Parts: sequence; C-alpha cells; structure tokens
Amino acid sequence: MSVVDDLRSQISAGRITFDPPAARSAKLRRELLGENAGTKVTGLLQELVLEVSRRSRIRISSIVRSEGHHGRGRAFDVGNEEIAAALLPGIATDAQVRDLHIDELIFDATVAGQDDRNEWNYDQGQKHNYNGTTLNDHRNHIHFAVKAS
Repeated sequence: MSVVDDLRSQISAGRITFDPPAARSAKLRRELLGENAGTKVTGLLQELVLEVSRRSRIRISSIVRSEGHHGRGRAFDVGNEEIAAALLPGIATDAQVRDLHIDELIFDATVAGQDDRNEWNYDQGQKHNYNGTTLNDHRNHIHFAVKAS
C-alpha cells in the first residue's frame, strides 16, 4: 500500500479527522491526500501525518496556507491539543525528530501541564526556545513541519 492509501485507511478508521465545517474538512482532506489544486503537500509531510496518527487520534486544523512551511506544503497543525501530553514526549526527542524529518515542532507545553513552555519545541531539527508571542500563537494547536527533503 502507498502512504496515501494508508492515510485513507487512517481517515476511514477515524484516526485522522479534520476541522469542521464539512467544506473545510473536505478541503483539508484533499490537501492531505494531494488531491487539491495549487500547492501540494510533500511526501515527507504525508509520512509524518501517518506516523502521528498511528500514535494518537488527530484532528487536523490546517495544512496549506500562504505563509512559511504551510505555504510550501511542508506543515500541518493538530487542533486537538489535549493529546499533547501523551503524544509529544514520544515524538519530541532528538532521535525521533531526526528519523521523522521534523524541521519545526511548536506548542506551548504549559497547556499540557509542563513548567517549561518550550518543553517539546524544535526549529531546524534542533531543540529551540520560541518567544512568548510565538508560544501564545501555539496554545490551541500543535504545529509540525518537515524538512525540504
């Protein structure tokens, strides 16, 4: 099976859902599966989404947007941030970040009960401390981005 077939299976199984309303959900689904016009997601991003969905049920709130990694088809946001405490300790490690080709991981960890707001954050594949403004913007979703290749 291909990665896209595996993603379809995860969607059918309810492991991957999308933000409502229905039109938005359909748009996000098309973007994830590469069925949209315009900017396409990369294979590395699809592989990361697949791996994250194997670890936890996720609700995708954003994929292709105009700015940053999103604008290049290399980022997605998980909108059900309540899974962070269970999900991120197993992903936000140097080894997993390397193996999953993660470029950025941004989330305000205090939302998940951590003392360090930057507990799980990475930039350019390295542990990183984001500023307060960036962390405030990432209290209601977990941002993942993959490397270019």
